[in-house]
Amino acid sequence: MKTRRTLSAVLAVMIALAILVSCASTGKNNADTSKATKFKVGPVSVVDLHGTWYEMGRQFGDLMKDELHDIYDFLQTIIAANQGNSDKTDSIVEQQKSQTPYRICEFMKGAAETSGLTYDQIHMINAVERIGGLPHCSVAMAWGDYTDGSLVIGRNYDYADYFSQIADDVAVTVYHPADGALATATIGYVGEIYAVNAINEAGIFLELNNGKPSANIKSPNYRFTGTTMLFDIMFDADDLNDIDLFFNTTNSSSSSIINVADSQKGVSYEWCPIDVKHGESENPEGLLVSTNYFLNPEWDFPVPSDADSWNAISRRENLLKLLDSKKGSVDVSVMQDIIATLFEDGGAMLDLTVYQLVVVPETFELWIRVIDADDDAWFSVDLLSLLK
Repeated sequence: MKTRRTLSAVLAVMIALAILVSCASTGKNNADTSKATKFKVGPVSVVDLHGTWYEMGRQFGDLMKDELHDIYDFLQTIIAANQGNSDKTDSIVEQQKSQTPYRICEFMKGAAETSGLTYDQIHMINAVERIGGLPHCSVAMAWGDYTDGSLVIGRNYDYADYFSQIADDVAVTVYHPADGALATATIGYVGEIYAVNAINEAGIFLELNNGKPSANIKSPNYRFTGTTMLFDIMFDADDLNDIDLFFNTTNSSSSSIINVADSQKGVSYEWCPIDVKHGESENPEGLLVSTNYFLNPEWDFPVPSDADSWNAISRRENLLKLLDSKKGSVDVSVMQDIIATLFEDGGAMLDLTVYQLVVVPETFELWIRVIDADDDAWFSVDLLSLLK
């Protein structure tokens, strides 16, 4: 009897262990997407994530697996064609891996488990813009006497022409971290776990322009990438004072112009590895217009020419003229027209413009236009319901 009881006890333990292993295995292979949603707004995917960073990563990998595979295949194409920085791909990816904070790595581990891609491949996707080349970009912010009420932002995101291959992989990704951080939405290519365009639940909007035409300074390898740090601060900054503290505390890994706004005003940070200075005071009251060169006269750097900056000087002058011609009436519709005016017609939109944004932080309105998508109309995303 004693032997039989012993065998029964052992068998019960083995069954219990088998159940635990089975449950653990099931959890590893199937993301809990009960708190996550995905839908399309025109050509743009919108994905809403909730949980720990690892849980959000698993949700993201499961819901966005097709788009992630598209980005990965695109990278293989441009690497094979030796376009952009593709000849340096391995070193770029390895450097970025070493500069990625723990919680983002946890997100990527989760995404790898559910997307059918490896952890290293997820890191490669996260480096898509570094592999693909350099961004250009322009932004216009108007408030006060220039508008019909609310501050409104227009944004052209410019990149290499071959990025038209992933026109259908622009996404709005909304993060609701379980640690109590501010809910934050980023706008960019699928798999970019950083911020080149972002808005959080406090109504702080942030965007990045390339500043290398003014300060082409070698990036230190011992710093987190600037786009990663911008992503990080969006979860903590509930006013512009927090943003200012961040820029006065944090060194950049490269030369960028970061333009930030709340519902009342815009501010500009000319952020390079050796210093940071404000640039907004060089704009008329009620306007902030920025392209790809530093405006603050205290810099020792020479002002680049149009030829050295993707026509940055002329693009900025064009936007200022267009905004001045609409002074007192700038709203979403007017800003859409301004930001979509071609460079040759007196605007700032280039052949290299891949998508455009119009944002109203006060009402959490977001309008997106993807230039090479099957439908390149303006589409509205209701950020208020996603972030609040």
